[in-house]
Amino acid sequence: MSWPYYAILHVAGILLLTGATFAVFGGASEARRKLILMAGGILSLLALVGGFGLAAKKLGMPNPMDWPAWLWVKVLCWVGLSAIAGIAYRRRAQTPRWIALTTFFLLVALVMAFLKPALGR
Repeated sequence: MSWPYYAILHVAGILLLTGATFAVFGGASEARRKLILMAGGILSLLALVGGFGLAAKKLGMPNPMDWPAWLWVKVLCWVGLSAIAGIAYRRRAQTPRWIALTTFFLLVALVMAFLKPALGR
Protein backbone atom coordinates (compact mmCIF):
# COMPACT_ATOMS: atom_id res chain seq x y z
CA MET A 1 0.00 0.00 0.00
CA SER A 2 1.11 3.54 -0.58
CA TRP A 3 1.55 6.05 2.23
CA PRO A 4 -1.81 7.85 1.72
CA TYR A 5 -3.65 4.62 2.59
CA TYR A 6 -1.62 4.24 5.76
CA ALA A 7 -2.28 7.89 6.61
CA ILE A 8 -6.04 7.42 6.19
CA LEU A 9 -5.96 4.23 8.27
CA HIS A 10 -3.94 5.95 11.00
CA VAL A 11 -6.05 9.12 11.21
CA ALA A 12 -9.36 7.23 10.96
CA GLY A 13 -8.21 4.83 13.69
CA ILE A 14 -7.27 7.70 16.00
CA LEU A 15 -10.50 9.62 15.33
CA LEU A 16 -12.69 6.59 15.97
CA LEU A 17 -10.63 5.54 19.01
CA THR A 18 -11.14 9.03 20.40
CA GLY A 19 -14.87 8.70 19.74
CA ALA A 20 -15.01 5.39 21.59
CA THR A 21 -13.09 6.94 24.48
CA PHE A 22 -15.48 9.87 24.66
CA ALA A 23 -18.40 7.41 24.63
CA VAL A 24 -17.02 6.14 27.93
CA PHE A 25 -16.80 9.70 29.21
CA GLY A 26 -20.40 10.29 28.15
CA GLY A 27 -21.57 7.63 30.57
CA ALA A 28 -21.89 4.53 28.40
CA SER A 29 -23.66 1.78 30.30
CA GLU A 30 -21.94 -1.21 31.85
CA ALA A 31 -23.88 -3.40 29.41
CA ARG A 32 -22.00 -1.76 26.50
CA ARG A 33 -18.65 -1.85 28.25
CA LYS A 34 -17.36 -4.99 26.52
CA LEU A 35 -18.39 -3.73 23.08
CA ILE A 36 -16.81 -0.30 23.54
CA LEU A 37 -13.57 -1.67 24.97
CA MET A 38 -13.36 -4.27 22.20
CA ALA A 39 -13.93 -1.58 19.56
CA GLY A 40 -11.32 0.59 21.26
CA GLY A 41 -8.76 -2.21 21.11
CA ILE A 42 -9.41 -2.89 17.44
CA LEU A 43 -9.27 0.80 16.59
CA SER A 44 -6.08 1.17 18.57
CA LEU A 45 -4.53 -1.66 16.55
CA LEU A 46 -5.65 -0.01 13.28
CA ALA A 47 -4.07 3.27 14.38
CA LEU A 48 -0.86 1.43 15.25
CA VAL A 49 -0.69 -0.44 11.94
CA GLY A 50 -1.44 2.76 10.03
CA GLY A 51 1.16 4.70 11.99
CA PHE A 52 3.90 2.15 11.55
CA GLY A 53 2.99 1.70 7.88
CA LEU A 54 3.26 5.43 7.47
CA ALA A 55 6.61 5.48 9.27
CA ALA A 56 7.87 2.64 7.08
CA LYS A 57 6.88 4.45 3.89
CA LYS A 58 8.06 7.91 4.95
CA LEU A 59 11.10 7.11 7.12
CA GLY A 60 12.18 3.80 5.64
CA MET A 61 11.59 2.28 9.13
CA PRO A 62 15.11 2.44 10.47
CA ASN A 63 16.20 0.61 13.59
CA PRO A 64 13.96 1.74 16.51
CA MET A 65 17.05 3.10 18.25
CA ASP A 66 17.46 5.47 15.31
CA TRP A 67 13.87 6.71 15.31
CA PRO A 68 13.47 10.43 15.71
CA ALA A 69 12.36 11.55 19.18
CA TRP A 70 9.04 12.90 17.90
CA LEU A 71 8.08 9.38 16.76
CA TRP A 72 8.77 7.99 20.24
CA VAL A 73 6.59 10.75 21.72
CA LYS A 74 3.78 9.76 19.34
CA VAL A 75 4.12 6.11 20.40
CA LEU A 76 3.81 7.17 24.06
CA CYS A 77 0.73 9.24 23.22
CA TRP A 78 -0.78 6.20 21.47
CA VAL A 79 -0.14 4.02 24.53
CA GLY A 80 -1.75 6.60 26.79
CA LEU A 81 -4.75 7.13 24.55
CA SER A 82 -5.25 3.39 24.18
CA ALA A 83 -5.31 2.88 27.95
CA ILE A 84 -7.61 5.73 28.95
CA ALA A 85 -10.98 4.15 28.04
CA GLY A 86 -10.39 1.10 30.21
CA ILE A 87 -9.17 3.20 33.10
CA ALA A 88 -12.04 5.68 32.76
CA TYR A 89 -14.60 2.87 33.13
CA ARG A 90 -13.12 1.96 36.50
CA ARG A 91 -12.72 5.52 37.75
CA ARG A 92 -15.77 7.39 36.47
CA ALA A 93 -15.58 9.98 39.24
CA GLN A 94 -12.37 11.30 37.65
CA THR A 95 -13.86 11.83 34.17
CA PRO A 96 -12.70 15.48 33.87
CA ARG A 97 -9.13 14.31 34.50
CA TRP A 98 -9.38 11.66 31.76
CA ILE A 99 -10.88 14.16 29.31
CA ALA A 100 -7.98 16.55 29.97
CA LEU A 101 -5.43 13.76 29.59
CA THR A 102 -7.02 12.54 26.35
CA THR A 103 -6.96 16.08 24.97
CA PHE A 104 -3.33 16.46 26.04
CA PHE A 105 -2.26 13.23 24.31
CA LEU A 106 -4.10 14.19 21.11
CA LEU A 107 -2.62 17.70 21.00
CA VAL A 108 0.92 16.51 21.71
CA ALA A 109 0.62 13.85 18.99
CA LEU A 110 -0.66 16.47 16.52
CA VAL A 111 2.22 18.82 17.32
CA MET A 112 4.72 15.98 16.88
CA ALA A 113 3.15 14.90 13.58
CA PHE A 114 3.05 18.33 12.01
CA LEU A 115 6.14 20.06 13.42
CA LYS A 116 8.44 17.03 13.89
CA PRO A 117 10.64 18.88 16.38
CA ALA A 118 14.21 17.71 16.90
CA LEU A 119 13.95 16.94 20.60
CA GLY A 120 17.17 16.60 22.54
CA ARG A 121 19.48 17.29 19.63
